[in-house]
Amino acid sequence: MEEMNLVLVCLSSFLAVFTVLIIIALVMRGLIAVFPYKDENGDNAMIAAINSAYSVTHPGYRISRIKEINSRGKRG
Repeated sequence: MEEMNLVLVCLSSFLAVFTVLIIIALVMRGLIAVFPYKDENGDNAMIAAINSAYSVTHPGYRISRIKEINSRGKRG
């Protein structure tokens, strides 16, 4: 009889944790829908790294525009 109680306790706790995780996932999904991430300036760390590397290889020049291209080589 005690073995059956142990199985029931384990099963109910597993279901409780699973339910809580589902609720947290749904809340996160809702928050992301309400407050989407907007990055208007680009990745500042990447821009600084590109500027630094370019200034080392080409001193005296400056970067006027950084354009992202598709990594698979397709245009568009």
